[in-house]
Amino acid sequence: MDFINNKYYILRIGDFATNANTKIYYCLFTLLLCIEEYIIYNSVDCFIILGISTLIWTLIEFLLHISNTRVIKPMNLYYMNKKKELPSYLGIFLQGFQEGGCVTTFGLYFGDRINNYKYFIFLHILIIIIVINVLTKENKKIHSSKRQINTSSSLSLMGLVTLCNIMTLYYNPLHFRRQLCMFFIMIYICSFWTLIAWFKGFRKVEIYIKNTLEDGQYIKKDYNVYDTFIVLAYDIIFEIGMAYLFFYNYYVIYIL
Repeated sequence: MDFINNKYYILRIGDFATNANTKIYYCLFTLLLCIEEYIIYNSVDCFIILGISTLIWTLIEFLLHISNTRVIKPMNLYYMNKKKELPSYLGIFLQGFQEGGCVTTFGLYFGDRINNYKYFIFLHILIIIIVINVLTKENKKIHSSKRQINTSSSLSLMGLVTLCNIMTLYYNPLHFRRQLCMFFIMIYICSFWTLIAWFKGFRKVEIYIKNTLEDGQYIKKDYNVYDTFIVLAYDIIFEIGMAYLFFYNYYVIYIL
């Protein structure tokens, strides 16, 4: 695979990316986890991770939106058999909250409790609910977003974030286990979601190969399971795992 010359896109199909109700449910559940941690353990770590990761990821979503790197259709709120289109910036905030804040908070919350069998069961109940929710959704075959994962700016940013994470781990070895558990949980949850979303046709991959014989024009490559696996694995490990781990490295280590 040539991540420099070719173009690799991740497509989202259906209304998950534009369904405000689903994102609100995830956000409310995440807030409940933060409240439970504060009441039971007198800790605000999850609140901090949630707030900061939501803020930064919302900013990133905004930059992706205005640069047309990720083209997202307007988000809709459904209530009493009615549909209301939300302002684009409110939709971007919900996107940042659900994709950045929720996943990061899940990783820290369940990562800290990875050896507690009660929370282990709780985690898998949550995963089962996520899987059932995706499996029961109707595939409307509407392209809700399309994002190129290997733009020069994206690859440079991910390389810098990965380097920062490695350096922070090196200079703060006491945090290694906690970071590793958080990283594992984020990848673990998102792997289930991505696999089911791909199986249902909600997540697809498109690859365009640069044709050097025709003045640099791009030709769409035929579907390939191996290429799809590599692209989605990159998305989960780096654009979710490594990117979100940065929030822990910076804010929990340097602020708390």
